[in-house]
Amino acid sequence: MKTAKMDPLPSVGIVTEVKGTYVTARMFENTNNLTYYRNGVTYRGVGTGEYIGIQRGPYKLVGKVLHEYLEDTQKDSNDQEFSKNRFIREVDISIIGAFRQSKFTFGISIFPQIFSEIVLLSSEETLQILTGNIPNIDYPLYIGKTVPEGLKYAIDWSHIFNTHFAIFGNTGSGKSNTLAKMYSELFNTADKNNWNINNSKFIFIDFNGEYTGDESLTSSKKTIELNTSSTSKGDKIILPRSEFWDIEMLSVLFSATQQTQEPFLRTTLKHFNPGKNKVTKKEIISYVVTAFCQVFQNNVQDPRTLNLLKVILNDLQIKIPESSELSIWLKASWNSNSGTYFSNIDTTYMGLFWSCTSNGKIYFNNMVNKSEFRDLIEETLNQKGVMVDTDWQPLTLLSVFVHLQMIYKLTYGGAQFDFIVHLLSRIEAKSKMFNKLIRVSNDGSDNFSKKYCTIISLRNVNKDAKATIPLLIARYLYKLQKKDLLGEDEITKTTNLIIDEAHNILSVNRNREGDKWRDYRLDVFEEIIKEGRKFGFFLTIASQRPADISATIVSQMHNFIIHRLVNEVDLNMLGNTLNSLDSVSKSAIPSLAPGSAIFTGTSFPLPVMVHIDQLDKGHAPSSDNANLKKIWLPHDHQK
Repeated sequence: MKTAKMDPLPSVGIVTEVKGTYVTARMFENTNNLTYYRNGVTYRGVGTGEYIGIQRGPYKLVGKVLHEYLEDTQKDSNDQEFSKNRFIREVDISIIGAFRQSKFTFGISIFPQIFSEIVLLSSEETLQILTGNIPNIDYPLYIGKTVPEGLKYAIDWSHIFNTHFAIFGNTGSGKSNTLAKMYSELFNTADKNNWNINNSKFIFIDFNGEYTGDESLTSSKKTIELNTSSTSKGDKIILPRSEFWDIEMLSVLFSATQQTQEPFLRTTLKHFNPGKNKVTKKEIISYVVTAFCQVFQNNVQDPRTLNLLKVILNDLQIKIPESSELSIWLKASWNSNSGTYFSNIDTTYMGLFWSCTSNGKIYFNNMVNKSEFRDLIEETLNQKGVMVDTDWQPLTLLSVFVHLQMIYKLTYGGAQFDFIVHLLSRIEAKSKMFNKLIRVSNDGSDNFSKKYCTIISLRNVNKDAKATIPLLIARYLYKLQKKDLLGEDEITKTTNLIIDEAHNILSVNRNREGDKWRDYRLDVFEEIIKEGRKFGFFLTIASQRPADISATIVSQMHNFIIHRLVNEVDLNMLGNTLNSLDSVSKSAIPSLAPGSAIFTGTSFPLPVMVHIDQLDKGHAPSSDNANLKKIWLPHDHQK
């Protein structure tokens, strides 16, 4: 049985002008329908943003319609009467590639000529143009349909999740659903087909708690819900000891000035070396004993050291009994004339460590046996209930160490107290907050090794935590990824860091923070964006304010998914950054429908407009608008 031969599709216009890769064509009648059907095949009509064919020999060149207009054949300004035969429809076309032997290739291989015929393209041809090699993709991830063609659209996971990409769009434009849809399809496909996806880590920084639902993204995930509230106990970020006790990180975390505070902090960490081994109770007792002796026994005493000692005792929750002789020392007063501490205790009481009085006052520098004083302190601290043997919180230890170091500096000289005291205050003020969020592991374990997907929710943390926790995590994961590949000839594992509402951490215009902190924060992420690909570390960001994000970071992104944006500053930034966007795609951004986005970048041969499928409620992020009908209307009025 012979197959019926299809009649060739008639031409719908001719080329009238060729200007390099730009062509002007004159359309015949009846070429403005949305679709055409012939022999069971669907063809797209001719319109702005559509793709058309230009026949030349064995080639069928492909162009995108940029503009259309009417040519007035009469050219008589005095005659305003409209006549269908008076006007000729013309279109401007940009050549993007060509078909030969039914295979589409991008780029200019041959130019059209005047009188070359314009033909319509079938849905199959349009799909091949828009999606490239989807038929050849193993496990394509279908995420929606092309606009306006309505063709099923899939992304090539092997060429998108090994790139940096950004999702931009105003509130309500659908960017959270797009982010969740892409990663949900990836995780579901991986789980169903037994991929070795555990060779990769996917860490989501979730500022608003949108992805914490049991089925959101994937059920095979670890969720870390941080909380800085005083009434609630949240989860904690677990960091290896060596990562937390890093001088560069801590100096920036507490805005240490480069001239005085950072050297002081560096000297402190070098002396106590908490990053090497777990700090034991025996060591803490030794430190506190030494501090007591430096305050009261030193030949040169300082009126500020006793308050520093009290801060240390409070941080460590050391409760000196009132019956202990040490409580007398902690109530000491300062004699500015003699430059010593003294006590107004009853002169009839003579302790072991002082032997003379002056005007009813006992001066602690007159002790007769200094070694017995050390024994008394150690004995008191070892009494039950005075000091708890615990795994001290990292910021508590940092506060203790800097106050110990300041006591030493004040008693032995070399301290610029007025410059350092502000650093001590910042550490003391922030230590309680960070202790709720961070735990330092002694065995090198962390949160990110058990599950391939980790959600870190910052919904219930304060502004300081939202600024610092993502930086801590990004810095640690990047260093870990580079360390894991050390000595490897090829990338054997990857890390994808996904930051929703990325303007919270990547902004260049945050006036609440110091220049040093802002510069360090941006330096870390700019290094990741520039060098991360070499080490298998990839960044995904989503934001409603792309213009606020560092221009360096935006310009280094490989791919973009752009939802509706109307702010002129945002549009100008994208226009200056994205060379892959054509004029039609750029002009469409402010009027994109909710859920529709333009995909463009190195992984997409052409900008393509896609309407992303909406995830069901169980898998979708929690980012819906308030349903006022449900909230306000009586139940019998709700539809």
